[in-house]
Amino acid sequence: MDKPQFNKDQVISASHAVKRFAEVRRNAKSKPQFISQNNNIDSVIQSYEDYEKMYMELESLRELFYDLQLSERIKKADLNPQHRFPIREVMGSDNYAEFQQIDPNSISDEELFE
Repeated sequence: MDKPQFNKDQVISASHAVKRFAEVRRNAKSKPQFISQNNNIDSVIQSYEDYEKMYMELESLRELFYDLQLSERIKKADLNPQHRFPIREVMGSDNYAEFQQIDPNSISDEELFE
């Protein structure tokens, strides 16, 4: 995967960013601003709108990947019905730990059966 591309005018030294933060913020509304320290990109300032869009796309991809994993596991189970999968294996460790924390009474019947 390629690294993000940017123009020279989008790279600002950390000291310049400190002195002209309002200008950097204003420029970030039209295109991300890359803050450099010791000739290395250290931080990125971007508009909240761009951040929110990027966040939503990432979450969508995470859900898609999760659905793909579940689909593959279902296919395996269908091909080999005598083999059972533990719920922890199906959900993955992190999701299983989160699942264990759910209070079964925290969701009303109305919400559950919408």
